[in-house]
Amino acid sequence: MTSYIRCFHLAVLLWIFTAAAFAADGKVLYRNNCKVCHDNGSASGAYSPMTLTQDQWKRFFTVKLVPSHQTVVHPAVNKKLLECLSPDEMKAIQNFCVDHAADSEQPATCG
Repeated sequence: MTSYIRCFHLAVLLWIFTAAAFAADGKVLYRNNCKVCHDNGSASGAYSPMTLTQDQWKRFFTVKLVPSHQTVVHPAVNKKLLECLSPDEMKAIQNFCVDHAADSEQPATCG
């Protein structure tokens, strides 16, 4: 019985660490790929997760992202932004924005 309990505890710990790493990735990815062009005072407009509501972020990622960023070049790598990010990375950024939007329980900037 104790080996089952140990396995259960290990599984819970792994799940917690994986969830925390995934959440951190979204923030880091946002900082490194979005904030570089959308910081305070930028010509592209200042955006952080708190700038929009959850529904607005969801709409942005499903409807507006690709048309508005198709020709955007990432300044650090001189490559089109949408070619720099995998679908999983885009999803992590979206989750970060939605989870920390203005109307969420944990509104946050990207500091």
